[in-house]
Formats: sequence, structure tokens, C-alpha cells
Amino acid sequence: MAYVWRAELLKGGMSDPTPEQIGQLSLAFERFTRRFKVAEASAAMENALNALDVQALLFVNEHPDCSLGDVARNLQVALTTMSSSADRLVRREMMERQRHEANRRTVALTITPKGKEAVAGYMAGYRDACRAMLESLDPAERAEFVRLTERIANYDR
Repeated sequence: MAYVWRAELLKGGMSDPTPEQIGQLSLAFERFTRRFKVAEASAAMENALNALDVQALLFVNEHPDCSLGDVARNLQVALTTMSSSADRLVRREMMERQRHEANRRTVALTITPKGKEAVAGYMAGYRDACRAMLESLDPAERAEFVRLTERIANYDR
């Protein structure tokens, strides 16, 4: 069996995942997700933000001067839902709306210093969760796990 898989791999083809592998991965990702949700919830409690607001802050931090539509598309929410989230973040002084000089009808979102502090807290929580996962692996396994995780994260059908 391993020989067939290796031969397919060497030819450039890959076999389909088995139902057992899919089940195992589903359970593992459920545990991963739970760890990240706990880390996010802990940081969110400090800032009293909901999950959507946290994700919006993270996106705007990575994409300064993005539009409300950009954030809504990326987070896969309705524009009205995203607008409400942006309103909350603006009221909390974590985000700003600014008109583009070239097109005054377009509004760009930027993160404020207070928003950057919140993002730093969330990222610290995420890093702590990642550290806890990696600590259970030896150095070679860590390198392989990170490599494979990046490959999966960047896979686009």
C-alpha cells in the first residue's frame, strides 16, 4: 500500500484522502479551532469585542486603507453587517474611516493606535496557542508540521 502511494507521489499524482484520514483531520482541526477560540475569547474579553469585530480589526491591520466592501468580502459577511461592526470599532476608537483624496465617495478604513494594541493582544494569544501546539513536537516534527500547515493554508483548488 505504501509503495503504491509512494509511486503515485513520485509520478506527481496524489491519492485521494481516505474517510478515516478526513475524520481524523476533522477532529484535530476542531481541537485547533477550540484552542484558537479560547485564545481569542480571552483577548476579546479584555476589549469586550465580538468575534466579527476582532476579525475586522485583524484584516484592517493587515490591509490599511481597505474599503468596507473589502473587509465584508474577506470575512464573507453582508455589507450592512460589516458596516455595523465598523461603527462599533469607530466608536471604541479602534478604527477610523477616512475619505480617499482621489475619490471622495470612497471611504478607507485604518486602524488606530488603540486598535493596534488590541491586535497585538489577540496576536499574542494566537502565538501562545501555537506555542502550546508546537511544544508537543520534537524539532524535526515542528519543522514538518509548520511546512505542511503553510502548504494547506495556501492551497487553492
